[in-house]
Amino acid sequence: MRRVLGAVFLSYLLTFPSFAGNVDTFGVGSKATSLGGAFSAYADDPFAVYYNPAGLTQIERPSFSIGALILNPYLKVHSYRATDGDGNRVEPYGISFTDSSDVLVAPHGGFATHLFGNVYFGIAAYVPYGLHIEWESNPSKNPGAYNAFESYYVRGVVTPTLAVKLTDNFSAGFGISFGRSDAGTQRRIYSPSVPSVHNRIIKGELSDDFNISFNVGFLYKPYDNLSLGLTYRSRTKTDFDGTVEVVGVDKVHAETSIDHPEQLQFGVKYQPNRRLILTADVVWTRWSVVDGYTVRFDRPLLGKTKEEFPRNWDDTRQVRIGVEYRLNDVISLRGGYFYDPSPIPDSTFDMLWPDADKKTYSLGAGFNLFGGKLTLDTVVQYTVAEQKREIGGESENLNNSYPGVNGQPGRVSMSADGHVWGYGLTLTYHF
Repeated sequence: MRRVLGAVFLSYLLTFPSFAGNVDTFGVGSKATSLGGAFSAYADDPFAVYYNPAGLTQIERPSFSIGALILNPYLKVHSYRATDGDGNRVEPYGISFTDSSDVLVAPHGGFATHLFGNVYFGIAAYVPYGLHIEWESNPSKNPGAYNAFESYYVRGVVTPTLAVKLTDNFSAGFGISFGRSDAGTQRRIYSPSVPSVHNRIIKGELSDDFNISFNVGFLYKPYDNLSLGLTYRSRTKTDFDGTVEVVGVDKVHAETSIDHPEQLQFGVKYQPNRRLILTADVVWTRWSVVDGYTVRFDRPLLGKTKEEFPRNWDDTRQVRIGVEYRLNDVISLRGGYFYDPSPIPDSTFDMLWPDADKKTYSLGAGFNLFGGKLTLDTVVQYTVAEQKREIGGESENLNNSYPGVNGQPGRVSMSADGHVWGYGLTLTYHF
């Protein structure tokens, strides 16, 4: 039975273009998302599998959830100014442009039930990390295409989980995430001294068909109106392989490794009265595992056997808060906020990973229908860059996209900002 459920969830997940907004999830399940993701001490639906596996011990009736978060990004680059390694301006110089990304869909599905005694089971499919960004590919309209005009990176997982109520007020849970990861880029080659190569597209497509991580969580309720949650999500080792090609010229086999970082989330849920619930979480992510990666070729491509991409990302700490007000037994209103500092330093900022410090606001509502047999959770989410990201020539990844004749790096300055609208819906049936 569990194998069947896992296969169904994985098939559902991979049916969609499953890409989230940038290098982290924008939310798993509309209820948690509407609370700003401050859910590790709440965790009372099947997506406890992600937020806190121990929360499954709160689910007494078998519950099946399915839904999606739809994301509509808008990114803008202002005054892009590139000079190559020989001191020549890359035209158009000082141009501004926006992304051309499609609307993105991040699906989620889950099932949870009480098994026997103090033991509970859950399984969920979701997208813990993802990115898919597209820009104009014509360098006469977007000179940043020499760095990248398309990039995607996504991991989809299925996570079977067991939880145990150790005492009346203390629970623990553990889940194993079986995942698949995909990554790819497209860019133009800048080499005006070699007309046969200049403006050619170089394209990479790589996959890690199977990787594993785990989630472990603890839930402690010292009082009826107070809960404390702690969740650890492990690092995921990956081994990507696929192809890199200069379109119309040559294609080679390629390999690399880009690990997914570990996370630690701690949260508090406080219910001062029967209508009001307050939540707050802190999420630490060890982005420093992404210090760089090397794509290795099985034979030379344009005279190279590898390409190196420095990253030097920084660890981050998010602060998340949520509030829920129960109008009556049918309708609950929710709101949330979190601040998300970018892990990407100015020195390695580029068009593949266009990120900035962000603020995310969310509003949502939950509806208990048909006597509680069906729950409908909704969310509207708005993520906005805190301020323009200013790059003044310090990004080696951007500068290396415009080499001179002897390989000297160029110099790029620019600023960027943007926002993402998100719309989510989750249906849960309680058997």
